[in-house]
Amino acid sequence: TAIDASPDALALARENAARLGATVAFVEGDLLPTEPEKFHLIVANLPYIPSGEIPTLSREVQRDPHSALDGGADGLDLVRRLIEQAIPRLEPGGKMLLEIGHDQAATVAEIFAKHGYRDIAIHKDYPGIERFVSASR
Repeated sequence: TAIDASPDALALARENAARLGATVAFVEGDLLPTEPEKFHLIVANLPYIPSGEIPTLSREVQRDPHSALDGGADGLDLVRRLIEQAIPRLEPGGKMLLEIGHDQAATVAEIFAKHGYRDIAIHKDYPGIERFVSASR
């Protein structure tokens, strides 16, 4: 299941899935589908750029829709919401993996811990930047 608030992003994702022969259910929505579906894995690349940093981004990045960039004052508004909303939606032992900003890993790990997640781990990208945080229910 792929969920996005942007119809344009979903249209592009549908094209990519068709080109790859992937079977994916696409849902326009806010973070999680409204049906009480449970998941074994949730992977998200939410907007995580702090609002005040957006004007400093490269011109190329600023061409993206504002809603795809702006994560609120500290960049973690949607991250906090998803971590909390996913608690009843993850199967026991289910995992969540989030892409985050270069300086947000410790804070995101704390948010997971505050909500009772376990096996919290920070993962680096190829250049060695702490770019992903995973946790289990």
